[in-house]
Amino acid sequence: MAAIGDTSGPDSPARGVHLPLEEAAWLYQADQVCPEDLPMTAAQALAVGVDTPSLCGLAGLSRHADPRDIRDTFEQALAELGIALPDHRMAQRYALRRLATRFTAGEAALTELAS
Repeated sequence: MAAIGDTSGPDSPARGVHLPLEEAAWLYQADQVCPEDLPMTAAQALAVGVDTPSLCGLAGLSRHADPRDIRDTFEQALAELGIALPDHRMAQRYALRRLATRFTAGEAALTELAS
C-alpha cells in the first residue's frame, strides 16, 4: 500500500475507490478501530459497489461476533481487494496526523465562531 517512508495514508489523492476500506486498514493497524465496527464498514463498501466474497461475509457478521473472526474476515477481504495492511508504525503515524488535523480544524472552527 504505502512505500517505506511514505506517510501519505489513505487520504492521498492517488487512492482509488477503496478509500473507506483503505482508511479502515490504516486505522485498524494503528489500533484505532474496534473490530465490532468493521462489519458496518464492509456494509458501507458494499453499498457503494465494492464487492468480494469475504466483504459480503464481513458485512453479514454481527457486532457481537468473535473479534478474531471479524479480524480474520476483514484481513481476507482486504487481501481480495488488493489492499495491503500498512506497517503498524506507519499506521500509528497516520492516526496521529489524522487526530492532529481534526484537532486543529476544530480549533479553527471555534476561533471563527468566536470572531
